[in-house]
Amino acid sequence: MSLIEDHSKCWLINTGYCGKRAKTCLEQGVVTFDIEIHLMEEFRDDIINLKYIDTKSSNFEYLREEYRKMDNKFRKELAEEFKKLQLPDGSTAELQQQKMDLLTSKLNLLKEEARLLRETMKEFDRFEKQERIKELIRSRLCYIDEGRLNSWAQTIFCFANDINIGDLVVIPLDDENFFSVGRIKGAYEYIENAPELKHIRAVTWIRKKIYFPQLTQLIDIYKGIVQLDEELKSSLWKLLDK
Repeated sequence: MSLIEDHSKCWLINTGYCGKRAKTCLEQGVVTFDIEIHLMEEFRDDIINLKYIDTKSSNFEYLREEYRKMDNKFRKELAEEFKKLQLPDGSTAELQQQKMDLLTSKLNLLKEEARLLRETMKEFDRFEKQERIKELIRSRLCYIDEGRLNSWAQTIFCFANDINIGDLVVIPLDDENFFSVGRIKGAYEYIENAPELKHIRAVTWIRKKIYFPQLTQLIDIYKGIVQLDEELKSSLWKLLDK
């Protein structure tokens, strides 16, 4: 007897993180869906362009002023140290050597100060870009493209309502072209205090690992949730009946 009844629908669900969440789903006897992938798509172009955000212009004047201060401080301290060097007459070579040693020491200190300043400016640069991301999130969540908004809504509604108890679900595993198959046994739940999987449906896992390469392309195209057509559903029947 087939494990799939004729009236059962079959759903391919992307759990996210390239199959990493699938392991947790199998361990907990649940399935989840990857809403975060939609958020990442919304910010895709902005993330790509993030490296082109110009923070150097805003930092240039600050850096120039700081280097000027460091140079003045270096010259002043070096001149004062030179004045302290007093040697008996006829010790010109020794005096020159002491000056060179002092100059080398001061230059090393200056180089270290410059290095620390550059590191600080890198942190400033990182901070500015993170603030830019925050601005993007605030602005984009106030207005989302209608097409993407519809896609998100359909995915969420499908997971909570269209997938019925008794339907089969297929999730991709970490190993490419391998999937797990289970049967839905519970309604949608939101587990507020769950460390990882908060939006879930309870599942009885029928096969924890099957080779089904035909589904890999669907994951790449649809990202979220898609109902398998009759041809793929029939192929799945045959795999499960073996």
